[in-house]
Amino acid sequence: MANPDRRCRDAGGSLWLRLPLALATLAVLALPLRAQAGAYDGPLFDGHIHYNADVWDAIEPADAIARLRAVGIRHALVSSTPTAGTERLHTTDQALVVPLLRPYRSTADRRSWYADSGLVARLRERLDAFPYRGIGEFHVFGADAATPVVDAMIALASERRLFLQAHADEQAIVHLVERAPDVTVIWAHAGFDVPVARLGEMLARYPNLLIELSYRSDIAPLGTLADDWRELFLAWPRRFMVGMDTHVGGRWAELPELAGEARGWLAQLPPEVAARIAFDNAMALIDDRRR
Repeated sequence: MANPDRRCRDAGGSLWLRLPLALATLAVLALPLRAQAGAYDGPLFDGHIHYNADVWDAIEPADAIARLRAVGIRHALVSSTPTAGTERLHTTDQALVVPLLRPYRSTADRRSWYADSGLVARLRERLDAFPYRGIGEFHVFGADAATPVVDAMIALASERRLFLQAHADEQAIVHLVERAPDVTVIWAHAGFDVPVARLGEMLARYPNLLIELSYRSDIAPLGTLADDWRELFLAWPRRFMVGMDTHVGGRWAELPELAGEARGWLAQLPPEVAARIAFDNAMALIDDRRR
């Protein structure tokens, strides 16, 4: 498996970050995106948004919400480092923002959170103070997913009826879904380079597994939906969600393009399948948490 933590480079984003909203909107309308013709034109429920501290000075909460709404994102699963960013966005728009509690106080925690004996107590404190709906996005690989701290976090999610969002390799995901069969686990980025056929096998075996699709460039190379992905979506239409992953400022700049690309391949699916992946599956997840 290639590096599961690879990220696109944040290039050319600073200008977009500082454009006034009106000018940014005009620029979006001028882009030659696939979304402008023959694309899925329904609402999006984004399964992977971050509002991290590195963009706070350039993008105020109201601006961030406006950017999401401008590309048709009606709801979004939002997590941030530190998690205060998520709380700021949720306070600004409680209808759009579905808050997830990230187990990081800072980026330094990303490499060690799963061994932090004080983690679960901190999570409980924030869950008591703010209406988080899930825990994530967290990074965990291999045997690190089997630590007592991670098991305690899974137990907390089960107790509070929360879902988990993991940026993980296959070994870690298997531990998560097997350890907590009553907890929905969202696999961020569809595991990056995990073969499509293997994803199908895992969906068949683990009914509590959902797959989020950001950073899977093989879904629609050159804009055409790949046959293996089409077959997977048709076989498991209730198990996927779209995501843009605004983990750096450049991804906020690219929101119109990212949404346009997703709308382009969604349009190549039957309308009812496209609507499920674009919106309904994530909506069903949070509706279930409300019951």
